[in-house]
Amino acid sequence: MSGGNLDPKQTAISSRGKAIRRSILQIVHDSGASHIGSAFSLVEALSAVFSCVNIDNIRNRQEDRDRVLLSKGHGAAALYAVMHAYGLMDKELLSTYFKNGSLLSGHSSHFVPYVEHSTGALGHGLSVGVGIAIGLKSKGFLSSRVFVILGDGETHEGSNWEGFMFAGHRCLNNLCVLVDNNNLGGVGITDSVCSLRNLEKMIESFGFATFSVDGHDEPAIRKIIQETATNNSKPVAIVCHTVKGKGVSFMEADECWHYRPPNKEAFQKAMAELEHQA
Repeated sequence: MSGGNLDPKQTAISSRGKAIRRSILQIVHDSGASHIGSAFSLVEALSAVFSCVNIDNIRNRQEDRDRVLLSKGHGAAALYAVMHAYGLMDKELLSTYFKNGSLLSGHSSHFVPYVEHSTGALGHGLSVGVGIAIGLKSKGFLSSRVFVILGDGETHEGSNWEGFMFAGHRCLNNLCVLVDNNNLGGVGITDSVCSLRNLEKMIESFGFATFSVDGHDEPAIRKIIQETATNNSKPVAIVCHTVKGKGVSFMEADECWHYRPPNKEAFQKAMAELEHQA
C-alpha cells in the first residue's frame, strides 16, 4: 500500500525539518563527525515517530511507555537532534556530540538518557525490538508500541529477516518498523550490492501490513502510524523512500557524504541553504 506521493526528490522540507537539519549540521561540523547524509535522510521519519508517542511517558520512564529504537545507529546525530526538538535533550548536551568525553558518541548509545538501545553494529535493532514487543504484550501493555528504524543497506543483514519472520509469526501488532530507503549504503547503491527492488513485497510476505511513503512527507508518515495504532492485527512496516543528504542540494544522493565531515566552506554553504529555502 502507498501513502501519498513517492517522489522524495521533489518534496520541499518543512520549517521543522530545516530546523532539525540545522542542528544536525551544526553538531556534525563542530565535532568533525561523519554520516551527515544518513542523518538528513532520517529526519522526517524520526520526527513523525516522536510526534506520535507520549513524550511524558518516555521522560518519566514509565514501564508501559512506547519504545523508539534507531537500529541504523550511525544516524545518531538525527536521533539526538530530533530528541532535542521534542524536549528529550537539552541544547548543552546536544552540543557535545562526538566530542571527547561526551555521552553522545557517533552511534546511538543507551547511556544517553531516553535512548532505549545501543546500536551501530547493523542488524541488531529489529531483533531487540521484537523482544521488547513480546515483553510488552506479556505484561498486558497492549497499547504500547515499539518503533524500529532501519536503514535500507542494513536490511542486507540476515538477522533482520529472522526478526521480520518471527514478528509476523507472533502477529506483533504493537511493532512498527520504518525503513529509511535512501538507495545508498556505505559502499554504493544498495541495489548494486544486493537488490532491494521488491522490499515492500518481501516484508509483506512475512505477515506485515506494509506501506510505501515519501519519507520526507512527515504528515503522511504520521498518518500511517496513527491509523495503524488500532484495529490492526499485524506488525506494521513503513518503507520510507528518501534521499540521502536531503535538504542540502550538493549533498543529496551523493555517497561521499556518508563519510565526509563538512568543512567550514561546506558548512557555511549548507547552512545558507537551510536558512533560506522557501
